[in-house]
Amino acid sequence: MAGNDVRTMSAEIRNILTQKEVIAIDQDPLGKQGYQFMEQPGKEIWVKELSNGEWAVCFFNSGDDKMRIRVHWPNLYFLKGAFEVRDLWQAKNLGTTANDFAGDIASHDVILFKLSPVKPVAP
Repeated sequence: MAGNDVRTMSAEIRNILTQKEVIAIDQDPLGKQGYQFMEQPGKEIWVKELSNGEWAVCFFNSGDDKMRIRVHWPNLYFLKGAFEVRDLWQAKNLGTTANDFAGDIASHDVILFKLSPVKPVAP
């Protein structure tokens, strides 16, 4: 449901409301509810278990200033094994959870990742 006049919405709003990879997080067939994993002043981490062993992880900057984050994936103790990391809003693959992620989040903005288990290489 969109709370705007779809006849006059900007291209930016249309892109947000029709981003298929983000919609897929909401519509994941496992049907589990996302939950707040961590909250500190000015920042929150939200997670959702997905089907096929995948996870959605959202970092929210609730503060008034841009924030630099560094994610050391092993600190997210619910992750078991190695995962491929994809930034859904940027539609970019970022490597795996073997490497930390560092980036900036604008005030009142998010970074949304989809983590997919790394497939073993066949011998």
